[in-house]
Amino acid sequence: MTLAENILVLKFVPWIRALRIYQWAKNMLLFLALFMSHRIFETQLLKQTIIAFLSFSLCASAVYILNDLFDLEADRKHPSKKNRPLASGQISVISGKLAIPILLLAGFLLSIMFLPMTFTVALIIYLTMTTSYTLYLKEKLFIDVIVLGTLYTLRVLAGGLSTGIEVSSWLLGFSWFFFLSLAFMKRYTDLLLIKNTNQEVLLGRGYSIVNLAIVQKTGIVSGVISLIILALYINSGQVMILYKNPFLIWLALPILFYWLLHMWAVARHGNMTDDPIIYAFKDISSYIAFLIIIVIMIVAANITFSL
Repeated sequence: MTLAENILVLKFVPWIRALRIYQWAKNMLLFLALFMSHRIFETQLLKQTIIAFLSFSLCASAVYILNDLFDLEADRKHPSKKNRPLASGQISVISGKLAIPILLLAGFLLSIMFLPMTFTVALIIYLTMTTSYTLYLKEKLFIDVIVLGTLYTLRVLAGGLSTGIEVSSWLLGFSWFFFLSLAFMKRYTDLLLIKNTNQEVLLGRGYSIVNLAIVQKTGIVSGVISLIILALYINSGQVMILYKNPFLIWLALPILFYWLLHMWAVARHGNMTDDPIIYAFKDISSYIAFLIIIVIMIVAANITFSL
């Protein structure tokens, strides 16, 4: 590479970090409705979901930059967040402010031009909630995790809206409690970090060390509730239509339960990164667990045999 190319790469890397492209992995949830309805191989629906993914991701990056702008002072005092591009000065505040409308414009153009209006409405709701979270709600005890769980579930719903696929109340209920558990895990990780550094209050949030136990317990209970909803879903009439051998889905329950326990154990030992979902994308146990679950769902949907 030439000197000019090296300089260009060095300037581009901070933007990749500021846009938090690795966080786009969360928006893979938009494909869940397509997968659960067994229509993942329908080309037109897959194209629409990919466009929805890009639209959501561009708007999400705009919110991430907005969040970093509002959290500048807190991030500069945080042991790891101080290295973020805006907090460290690798990207100027003015550049960050200019990037926000550009990203939003690109995201909404994709939505308006190629997707149903209902998806655009969901995108507006998502932006309203995330902006409210950034400006105000993230400082409110427990309300912040409820909002985070809702935002994850909104991604699942938006995926269905982008293709016209109806998302069942079972899937929405499971998603909300499942991701609520992960949201509590995220906050538990933050609290454990300040405990280990002899601090009492989580800066920029409404939590203190005294909330550590209730955050952990409520997070675990939320995960268990999500599994109960999944168990009830297996006995529903909708499953009988979608799966040739729905009884096999019961095999997914202990695996998912193991995965939740595994993630909470990682958090308890202080080895969790800032975001459990991003950690899962780097964790071999998570890949194995979800690969097995996917295989179980595929077999249950396509193979008929008696147990």
